[in-house]
Amino acid sequence: MKMKRLITVLLLLFSLLNLPVFAQSADERAVVSQVETMRKAMIAGDRSVLNNVLADRLSYGQFFGPVDNKTQFIDALVKVAFTRIDLKDQKIQVDGNTAIVRHKFIADATENGRTHSIAIGVLQVWKKINNRWLLYARQGYKL
Repeated sequence: MKMKRLITVLLLLFSLLNLPVFAQSADERAVVSQVETMRKAMIAGDRSVLNNVLADRLSYGQFFGPVDNKTQFIDALVKVAFTRIDLKDQKIQVDGNTAIVRHKFIADATENGRTHSIAIGVLQVWKKINNRWLLYARQGYKL
């Protein structure tokens, strides 16, 4: 009986040691929160919130070529009426004061009276500046 209990305990310990770790660090949770804040601000066309989540030296590479600064990006976003933005397969990697976020950006939007769907890949670089995670660079790419 003791041997059976020992084997059971050892199997339980072995299985617990092999569980993947799903816990996020405080910085990872903060980046997730900022990404979500930006997603909601894009849908709302909220210039103020976008201004607060973007770094002043933002470099924003459009998937079709142009590179915008912070002002250009915000001006372009508030002209687009997003009705839906879904971020799929998001992965976050934090290294010190820098975080890399990758996801698929799936959205529906209306611009200049035309409705269209968007499905692109996105690479974002977030930087911790004055204890706040701000979007520092973004590059969209065709899937």
